[in-house]
Amino acid sequence: MTRRNANLPHLYVANTVDTPERRFQQLQNGKGPEFARGKHVELRQDLNPYDAPADDELDAADRLKRLVRALTVEGYAINGISTIWYTYVVDLDPTGMTDVGKGYVYVGQTSHTPEARYAIHKALKPEPPAKDLRSKVVAKRGLGLNYELMTKLSPSSPVYTHQDVLTLEKTWAKKLHNMGYRVEAGDATPGREAPPQPQQRSDLPSDHT
Repeated sequence: MTRRNANLPHLYVANTVDTPERRFQQLQNGKGPEFARGKHVELRQDLNPYDAPADDELDAADRLKRLVRALTVEGYAINGISTIWYTYVVDLDPTGMTDVGKGYVYVGQTSHTPEARYAIHKALKPEPPAKDLRSKVVAKRGLGLNYELMTKLSPSSPVYTHQDVLTLEKTWAKKLHNMGYRVEAGDATPGREAPPQPQQRSDLPSDHT
C-alpha cells in the first residue's frame, strides 16, 4: 500500500464491538476491507489515545473521526487513502494589467504534484463530457511555477488533508498580497469576500402563533 510518508506505516483505523485484540486476530484471519486483507502486521494501540470504551455509537463515531484526522495530519496513510496535498505559486504574464506591484501570481492547491497540476492548467481544453479543471488565468497567462516563492512561503509543504491545504492556500495568498504582489487565488483571492447574506426584516410577521 502507498504511504504518504516513507517513515510512517499505512494504517487501518476503525471501530469495533470486540476487543482490539480479538478484532486484530479476525483481520489477520482474512476479515476486513479488501485493501488491507493479508497485510495486517501489528496492533498499534499506542496510537490510540482512548483508554476506555466509547459511551455509545455517536461517541464512537466522533472518536474515530478525531483519531483519523489527527493521524492523517501527522502523515499516516489511513484506510487506503494516501493523498498528499500541495500548495503552489505560478508566475502570470502581467501584459495589459495595471498595479501588479512586485509581480502577478496565482496561488493554488492540488492533490497532484505542482508540476502535474501546472501541466493540466496549460493543456488544451478537454472535450466534453470531461471536466475542464484548468484555471482560466493560468491557462492564458501562466509562465511557470515560482519555486523561490514556494520555498520561501512554506518549506514544509505538502500537507495531508484538504482542509489544511485550503487554509495554507489562503495563508499563502494573503502573505503574497501583503508582500506587494497582485494575487489570483480563486475563492482565496485576498479581498474577495463572500456575497452578503440577506438579512431577515424585523417588521415581517412571525411564523409562530
